[in-house]
Amino acid sequence: MHGTINCGLQVYVCEIFGPDIWEETCSVAGLSGVGFETMLNYDDALTERLVNALTRVLGRERADLLEDFGTFVVSEERLEPVRKLLRLGGESYVEFLQSLEEVHDRAKIALPDLDVPRFELESHSDGRFTLHYRFEKQGFGAVFLGLLRGMADDYGALILIDHVAETLNEWDRDRFEISVMQLPVPDAVHDPTAIGL
Repeated sequence: MHGTINCGLQVYVCEIFGPDIWEETCSVAGLSGVGFETMLNYDDALTERLVNALTRVLGRERADLLEDFGTFVVSEERLEPVRKLLRLGGESYVEFLQSLEEVHDRAKIALPDLDVPRFELESHSDGRFTLHYRFEKQGFGAVFLGLLRGMADDYGALILIDHVAETLNEWDRDRFEISVMQLPVPDAVHDPTAIGL
């Protein structure tokens, strides 16, 4: 796993739960004294040990924890480059969704060694979309679920989303069913007397 992910996980735990929880997590994982460099690659098993240890220390389900981490990644100031990369997709949440098929190649230009999922988007009527997610690292679809929710907040969009997780041939091949809600315009905007005109 790329060091950016492990460093992001460390920032998340220290910021949300405190440095003591991070130290306890590392101890439970048998990684006391380990530090991460953002530009190095680490064995996937090491990241798995950290995540599994964190679930035990906090007493939380893996999927819930990873979803929170995904939301944190696009909302934390110190990780702003990730959000900026994703915001290159467009001026609206729908444009962001439509740009996700290009994220893999864009990210690889910036960080060739970064593990990045691939996406395929299907557009339906009434603001509904099916986003197919394919990633060679198993069990991380929940991170992207949190990221999708966090980006909706960043764009000011109201969404409903269902996550269907499945693994095929040792790859995650998850599916996200997304409805982008159309918010009603307040009547006051249409009534000149309501705003004193």
